[in-house]
Amino acid sequence: MGVTVGRPIVVRDVLSKSMNLLSRTPALLIPQVIVLALSLVEDLANTATLSGLGIVLLFVSLVVSVIIAGAYPSMVQAALAGGQLSVAHSLRQAAKRFWSLFAAGILVGLIVVLGSVALAVPGIIFATWYAYTVPAMMLEDKGALAGMSASKAFGRDKKWSTFALILVVGIVFLVVALIQLVLSLFSPLLGAVVYSLVSFPLDAWVVVILAYTYLTYGPSSIPAATSPEILVPGVIPPPPMNQQLPQVGSATSASEPANFCRSCGSPVLPGSRFCSNCGQSL
Repeated sequence: MGVTVGRPIVVRDVLSKSMNLLSRTPALLIPQVIVLALSLVEDLANTATLSGLGIVLLFVSLVVSVIIAGAYPSMVQAALAGGQLSVAHSLRQAAKRFWSLFAAGILVGLIVVLGSVALAVPGIIFATWYAYTVPAMMLEDKGALAGMSASKAFGRDKKWSTFALILVVGIVFLVVALIQLVLSLFSPLLGAVVYSLVSFPLDAWVVVILAYTYLTYGPSSIPAATSPEILVPGVIPPPPMNQQLPQVGSATSASEPANFCRSCGSPVLPGSRFCSNCGQSL
């Protein structure tokens, strides 16, 4: 059994706190607005049967989506820390890692698809293992394979909580897809446009969920204290508060019990004939 990485995920906390983070930090929606604009143009291009332009827009959309996914971990980190959130800086940092992010996306996609084709359960397990690959890569400066390994180490013992997050998000997107289907009966273009407008904040919510989970419960999270004392190697811890320290001068040694003056009660050295404090004869 592998070593537990991070803390157990609280699904309700992740869902509510990530939504609150989006509502109080609208700048987190900006990258998804770019994706929305490309998606709308792509829908219009396909409607106008401009197949060549549609292919170009599809390629551009793919590249932009990879970069935007890589930009979110640092954006969420800045939002949680209360610092200045720079969308442009995060996008530039993700663009520098484009090929690593792209390779990780291809590898994770192949593993999940092959696992699902062989049997549904392995595909779901693989999805929970590698769901945090992008946050691990961007927050810990890892390559594609190292990021996948870090995500697996974190998500291995959190399969059920990660699956619960995926399930909730999947249900929400299913409802949106049903709305699109109904609208498409009247107008395919209307259905596509409404779907894009409704789904873009949900897309932002998904990437914020993954980044928030890894930041809050991942290997860099601070575990709750289980003991009032923090033991530091090489340092002797202080005695408990309820332990009484020995009184100075209460005993000279374990083998030589202390003598006290019968008159004033002051300690005297063994063999003394007079008290050094009051001068009375012993």
